[in-house]
Amino acid sequence: MADIIVRKGDGTSEILNYNKIRHALRKSGASGALCDEVVELLAPRMKNGITTDEIYRMAFESLREMRPGAAARFGLKSALLRLGPDGYPFETFVGALLKGRGYSTLLRQTLQGKCIQHEIDVVAKRGAYEGHAPTKCIIECKFHNSPHFECHIQSALYSWARFLDVREQNRDIVTGWLATNTKFSGDVIAYADCVGLKLLGWSFPQNESIQIRIEENQLYPTTVLPSLSRRSFEALHANNIITVKELLAAPVSELTRILPEREIGKLKDEAKKVLSSRG
Repeated sequence: MADIIVRKGDGTSEILNYNKIRHALRKSGASGALCDEVVELLAPRMKNGITTDEIYRMAFESLREMRPGAAARFGLKSALLRLGPDGYPFETFVGALLKGRGYSTLLRQTLQGKCIQHEIDVVAKRGAYEGHAPTKCIIECKFHNSPHFECHIQSALYSWARFLDVREQNRDIVTGWLATNTKFSGDVIAYADCVGLKLLGWSFPQNESIQIRIEENQLYPTTVLPSLSRRSFEALHANNIITVKELLAAPVSELTRILPEREIGKLKDEAKKVLSSRG
């Protein structure tokens, strides 16, 4: 059988590899048998020139019919995009991820640098633990509304310059970060490695990427929930609820002040499925 050529989001092409689809499905919590079943359903629909977006949309639709919770986790990249269009919810979400690693965080703080004042997206600190010294860092968050838009070198240069100025006036701040919901350009990765800027983005760093940080503590954004409307998302965010775990933990009596009562039960049910390996 002839190879099927797939068009990627960056304009390049590659040969269709079903194992990539299986891998993404497995990361969402789907069993090996379920992965094979989804791939078997997709295979007859594959054709030359199909895009990766089309493939993953079809996989998502198939998975949603079989396992709604796994489908929500599978749609993580799209869920991060739905945190937009502005960057404030993404800043809140990055703060939640750091809290999952034991940091205390402050959002949207004004800090005095040596030269000027700076609006800092996230300030995070963590005490000493397991031989690690106490640490405090500042994080610049760059949100993009397209999954194909890379975080470019200007953002890294800006983030590092800001960190250097802030550190001169705040000697307890020891590291600077740049976080994005998409990928980094090669120049960003090379520059960050050279100067010591920490990166957090889609599939990078390999063992510390945003997906891994989300999945390790099941800190999925509320936007993975299929029934969540934009209005309800904004209401939750305004009340400091940005993750599925926070929504599930919130008392119904609290949520009735935020959301229409008819939505609460359905959203909590979807949240349980997302957080369940059997969902």
